[in-house]
Amino acid sequence: MVLYSLGVLLPSISTDLNLSPSQQGLLGSASLWGNIVLAIPLSWAASRLSPKWTTAATISLGTACLFLQSWAPGFAVLLLGRLLFGIGQIAQQPTRALLTRQWFPPHEVVIANGLGNVFFGLVVGGGLALSPLILEAVGGEWRTTLRIFGVYFAVLALIWVVLGKERNTVEYKQDRDSGDVSTVRGALRYRDLWICGVGFAGASMSLGGFMAFYPTFMLEDFDLSIRLSGSILAVGVIVGGISGMWLGYAAASASRERLYLEVLGALMVGSYIGMVLTGSAPLLWVLTFFNGLAWGFFPILLTVPFNLRGIRPQELAVAYGFTIMFVSLGASLGPLFVGLLQDATGDLRLALLLVSLASVSLIGAGMKIRFGDRLSAA
Repeated sequence: MVLYSLGVLLPSISTDLNLSPSQQGLLGSASLWGNIVLAIPLSWAASRLSPKWTTAATISLGTACLFLQSWAPGFAVLLLGRLLFGIGQIAQQPTRALLTRQWFPPHEVVIANGLGNVFFGLVVGGGLALSPLILEAVGGEWRTTLRIFGVYFAVLALIWVVLGKERNTVEYKQDRDSGDVSTVRGALRYRDLWICGVGFAGASMSLGGFMAFYPTFMLEDFDLSIRLSGSILAVGVIVGGISGMWLGYAAASASRERLYLEVLGALMVGSYIGMVLTGSAPLLWVLTFFNGLAWGFFPILLTVPFNLRGIRPQELAVAYGFTIMFVSLGASLGPLFVGLLQDATGDLRLALLLVSLASVSLIGAGMKIRFGDRLSAA
């Protein structure tokens, strides 16, 4: 919610701090830089710590970073707050993989990831829809809006400390204790893991560019309000969260993961291009619905690390973190690419059209990942 609602707040932030398009792009990508550089070492470290308390620590760090951003007197401090926020979030990802491994048998992982996708859609979509309302309610004060997000994170941390639990079965402990210094090498030996990462990177690059700049583009080119464009993006995210639940299960049940990825990749590219070319609100609602439907691919690819043959818990934590690193890589490149291209050409429409094409990576992933071979090592 915090990462992807920036586009709604960006016009207010830019006016207050007098940011250039390039600075806006940097701000949109900053929270993901740490993920790219530190994903593997943090995943390796987190795989050896308590998942419950690591998660609690990362949510607490996120809370502190949100209040830091709300106080920021200038661009540099705001950029630092976004960067530290992202580092905390990447440290949380391997613990999610370990908790999933603890609580769900292999055949239920795609369902668990699908349910996670539903919550992602509801929370991020809800954030996109509510952020403009919150911003208006507090008189356009983006700082106050971030403080409200900070309170939300603080409550979330408290709930997790009280209710979060681990399930350390004897089998899980034996698998986990068998890890050694080759954990990273063991996790990264899988060919399909790399292809999975590239697929995620392209799709998240398109999403990152749109989330950061689409509200501004629609306001400037079609005179659509931030509230309306934020709601349009929110619908796509919510639909994507819900569709991932049944699309992921349907693809796995029918062993048609490849076909699903190829079709959804083509649908994603087409819907993004359509969203740039029209200012018709009714048509935009239709396009964002199909774009959200295309994001139902997420649980299909996210389950790849769990299905790698012979992977151990500590290796799984690294493999999962490695996958999320590619998601972050794409999401960070998206706003940066759009901001720099807009600065160079003065054409935000062109920049958004080009970033739309990055989602072609999903089609490539669908063609290359060996789902039928149960993802054996390279």
